[in-house]
Parts: sequence; structure tokens; C-alpha cells
Amino acid sequence: MPSFPWDWSTSGTRKERETMVDPKHACTCCGQERQEPKAEVCPNHGHEHNHRHEHEHEHDCGCGCSHARQSCACGLDHDISLDSCTDEGCGCGHDHDHAGGKSAWIAIIAAAVLAGLSFLPVPELASDLMLAASAVIAGLPLFWTGVKSMIRIRLDETALLLIAVVAAMALGEFWEGALVTILFRLGNQLESIAVTRSKKSIAALTKIRPETANLLQENGSYAPAAADSIPVGSQILIRPGERVPLDAVVESGESMVDTAVLTGESLPRQVACGDELLSGMVNRDGALHCRTTNTFSDSAASRIIQLVQESSAKKGNTEKLISKFSRIYTPCIILAAVLLTFLPPVLGMGSVSVWLSRALVFLVASCPCALVISIPLSFFAGIGAGSRRGVLVKGSKSLEALAKTRNAVFDKTGTLTTGKLSVVDIVPLDKSLSAEELLRLSAVGESFSAHPMAQAVVTRHGPVDTSAVTSYQELPGMGVVYQMDESQYLCGGERLLAKFGMDTSSLPQANIYLAKNGDVLGYLTVADTLRPDAKETLAQLKKLGVEQTVILTGDNAHTAEAIRAESGADRVWAELLPADKVSHLETIKQSGSTVFVGDGMNDAPVLAMANVGVAMGLGTDAAIEAADVVLVSDKLSDLPQAIKLAKRTMSIARFNIVFALGIKGIVLILGACGLAAMWMAVFADVGVSILAVLNATRILRTK
Repeated sequence: MPSFPWDWSTSGTRKERETMVDPKHACTCCGQERQEPKAEVCPNHGHEHNHRHEHEHEHDCGCGCSHARQSCACGLDHDISLDSCTDEGCGCGHDHDHAGGKSAWIAIIAAAVLAGLSFLPVPELASDLMLAASAVIAGLPLFWTGVKSMIRIRLDETALLLIAVVAAMALGEFWEGALVTILFRLGNQLESIAVTRSKKSIAALTKIRPETANLLQENGSYAPAAADSIPVGSQILIRPGERVPLDAVVESGESMVDTAVLTGESLPRQVACGDELLSGMVNRDGALHCRTTNTFSDSAASRIIQLVQESSAKKGNTEKLISKFSRIYTPCIILAAVLLTFLPPVLGMGSVSVWLSRALVFLVASCPCALVISIPLSFFAGIGAGSRRGVLVKGSKSLEALAKTRNAVFDKTGTLTTGKLSVVDIVPLDKSLSAEELLRLSAVGESFSAHPMAQAVVTRHGPVDTSAVTSYQELPGMGVVYQMDESQYLCGGERLLAKFGMDTSSLPQANIYLAKNGDVLGYLTVADTLRPDAKETLAQLKKLGVEQTVILTGDNAHTAEAIRAESGADRVWAELLPADKVSHLETIKQSGSTVFVGDGMNDAPVLAMANVGVAMGLGTDAAIEAADVVLVSDKLSDLPQAIKLAKRTMSIARFNIVFALGIKGIVLILGACGLAAMWMAVFADVGVSILAVLNATRILRTK
């Protein structure tokens, strides 16, 4: 069987494996949470041996230590990382790939030709010898693996094949024995190609990080330096065609950068002085002189790679169910085959040789490889497809929950909104005053303040002349008082007006009022504007079956209700503390799987509480750590796409389960009744595995 990277947390160099998973949280070989100090790392596998497990990892790895590992239900060992297994073999010493590349194709073709020559008019003995030789040429590596499995007392599909072929030829069925071996080897080769292509497609996601950078030297020149040794604040040069090695800010130069590998955006983005670059982006056409803002390990590409590599640690219910099913299924099938061999003859229903032949068909057809390989591959492909589109999903558990989403809950500021304040309404109450003049007078006073609302007013107006202002005072939490043209102006909220004895009971709701000598001239409304894609995103979620969209915010009720109405959300709760958000989320979760989308430090508790926590962008470490899904591009519209991908992944995984069990069930029944030939059993095993794997790889082409 082909190698398959079940556990990405063990991929990479030994140094990377030792540092990739926090030893206070998870075992590097299995993801099990623990609190022990960091353990000694096995040189061949990169996992520890001196911490306690509640489960076993049975295998003989040849590393000189005794540890256990749960093997594949088919009896083969597929638990290898992307980097540890190559065409030359697995670094751990196991024989995972029975196909063998070009040599396998040569063996298959030679065996097929030799089997064809057996039909020539030659003596029967010569024909039988050619068929036996054909079986040996095609199946030698499979037979050898089968012998080793039998010595270990671990009956896998290769052991069953060996028994079936030897038994068939002992009964004089040389043609059937040769045909089964050739088909089995051909199936393994095709399956290996399908899985390898999927593996390479997703492994490419971890190749987005340059290892070197052009570092500014003391003499003013630039020279290559190891990216992981460059400190924050260093000057680097990014030439046309190069990947950005570390997060940085452009200090000089202009260029177009390709962000597709991080965000999935197909169109390049223009950058110039002051713009931020994330590692992994590709500089297209201009030299960029930059100042680094993050270390190598904290840069965007490194964080994305770590998230992707750790994604297999969190197994979903479907994967766990398949694993449990396989552990029960395989012994039951072996017991059934033994009973099928001996029980009917005991009851006088035929000879042992007849029922042994049927039992061999039964055993070969029963191998659960189609499920054991294709189901994890489906989730593997789903995670990979999302990563290529800027959606990082931390494991199949999150994909399953995402596919079942019934409630979508959003933080307001920075999630549904842009997070940037702007003036959205200017209303003069004095008919002699225009909106432009009201804005100018307000900007004069606010220009002396650093408050975000004040800066929003100044930004809306632009540069303003303050030479006529003779005095100025800012009252924290209220507003500003200033003298201009022998008049007193108040610019601020209701509390400011009330402080100066003005009646505010009849005034409309607003953020900023402007008063002159005790008379209110008008008001301005400053608000955090809705993201351009927010309304369409919520509409798309409804089409995908989300029953309820909710906003949880600490903002005031008036502003929150305005955002709810504009976005089309179903409900809003305002003026909430972080603990209040958690409490409301617990209530919402009672009605079904709930997604919470947030972007800030104070969102971390709610992200962790939700069935699926979704973090916007790569900005806040606490939010990313607590989240199950990260929208790298910081685009809200990626959320419906993530849910679509999750639903498609689950649909394909469920189809593979039904398809594999259905075909196997039919062949098992036919085999027990003596109506299925050995080639049908091979199809039920290898053929179904190939089709299921090819079906799973369709997820990678999801648009």
C-alpha cells in the first residue's frame, strides 16, 4: 500500500519536530494532551517515549526502543510524515510502498506478457510454470510483505493474497492465481499514484517559506543570510521574483505582489512605502527595501505551515468511528472466514477445499483499506483545499462541525465592520447652517484631540484652519470646549452638553453634538462602517442552511442595532462584557452547531467556547490560538466558502463509506455463496480503494 501522512505533527526536520508542538499541550506523535516536561525525541521518528499515554502506538520501528503504535486496520503501516517518506523508502524503516515506481510497471507488464504467452500451444506443465512465474514476478514484494506479516501474526491483505494465490495454485488454478496477483499489483500501483499526487499537492502548501533573505550588511551591500537568524527591525531586500522571507514593512520601492498562496486572491496587489508584506507572498516586478516586523518563526508563512501541519491532530467523529469500526471489523471478518471454512463441512454441506476457496475470496474482499485510506484522505484534501484558498482548518473535527453549522455568531467591531470610525451622518439643526459649515466648525475643535472619534471628523473634513481659536480644553469622556470669534463652542456627547446645563432630552441620538453659546447647531454620527461583503456573506449563510445569524458586541445598543439592520443579521446583543458573550453563546449553542467569528484578544474565550471558532486574519495570537478556523485573507466572504468546502468534504466522505461498504457487502455475500471469483474480491478491495481515493481527491479541485 502507498505511504500516507496520517500525522503531520511529526513532519519536518528533527529540530522542527521538537519545537512544533508545545510539550505542555500535546504529544508530538499523537497530539494527546499532557503536562510532563519535554521528552527525549526518537531520532528516527521525532516523537517522545518517556511520557505516559492512555492509548497505544504499536510498531517495531527499528529505532532501538520499545514503543507501541496503532497500525492501520489492513495490517500495513501508513503513519508517516510528508518529509520522512520518499521514493527511496521511509525514514523509519517500514516498507509502506509496495508499488515501487518504474520497476513496478516493468514487473506488471512482464507478468502480463508471460501470462499471455501461457495461452500458446505449449505443454500444460510449461503453461502452469509460466503462470506461476508471472505471479512471482508481479507479486514478489507483496508476497514478501505477506510473509513478514504472517511471522508477526498480523494478517493483512498481502498475507491474505499470499494464502489465496498459494491455495489457488495448489488446487491447480494457476491462471486465477496469476490474474489475481497481477490485478492486485496493478491496483496497488494506481492507488499509490492517486495518493502520492494528493500528498504532493498538499505538501506544496508547506513550501511557501524561503529559508534565506537578502540582509543589509555594514558596507551597504546585501548578502544572503539564514532567515531564522534575522532579528526584528533588520533591513532586507526583496528582488523581483523572490518570496517574502519574513513579515516586513516596505521602506522604499514599489511593486506588485502575488498573495495567492496566503489568501487565495488571484489578482496581484500594489505595494509601496509603508505597506505591510507577509512572508510567503511573491514579489512580482520591483525591488523592495523592507524592515522586518516579525521573526522567522512568528512570520505569517511559518504560522500557516504550523497550523496546516498540526491540522491532523484533531480527529473528527467520522475518522474516530472508522478507526473503531476497523478494529472491531477485522477480527470479526477473520472469525467469519474461519467459520465459513469449517462449519459447512461439519454440517455436511460440502468439502473443506470448496469452502476454503470461498473463505479466501471472502477474506480478500473484506479488507477495509478503502475506508481506512479514503476517509482520512477526504479530510486531508478538504483541509488542503481550504489552505490553498486562505482558509486554515485545524483538523477534521472542525470540518465536521463547520458542515453542520446552524448558528453563525459575529463580533461586531473588526469582524462585521471595518474597525475604522468614519462620519456617516451630518445633520444641521440651525437652518442657516449648511452641513459643510457644521462639519468645518466641528473639525476645528476636534483637530486638537487625539480621540478616534475626533480624528474621524478631521479625516472627513480634511486640513482645517485653527488660527481663530483663542482657547481650548478637552474634557475626558465628554468632548472639547473652545473659544473662537468671541463665541464658546461645545463639541462632544450628551454628557458635555449636560455639564454646561443644556437640555438634551429632545435631541436625536448621536455621537457628537455642536453647540454655540448654549444653542445646539447640529450633530454628527460617527460609526464603524460595515464591511463591503458583510451583507452578502450573511445572505449566503442563510442559503447554506444557517438558521440564525447573531451579533454579540460591547458597543452601545443604538450603534449595534444600526449595524444589525444594515447587515441583515437576525439578532443583536449589545453592551456585553467578554463574560457576557460567553454566557450568550452557551445559550445559542443549545439550538445546534454554532460558529463564532471574531478577531480580537477579547474574543479568545468565545472562540474557544464555540463549536467552531473562526479568527479573522493573522493579527491576534490569542484569537488564532483559540480558533478552529483562520480566515487568512481577513475577508468575511471566505466563511460561506469554508462551510461549502466542509459540506462537500463530508458529502464525499459519507459517499465513500456507503460505496465501500456496499460493494464489499455484495462481494462478501456472493463469495460466501460461491458466486464470486477471486478477481471480484480483488476489485472489492483494491478497486474500491482506488475509486474511493480518486473520489476523495476531487475535493482538491473544489472551486
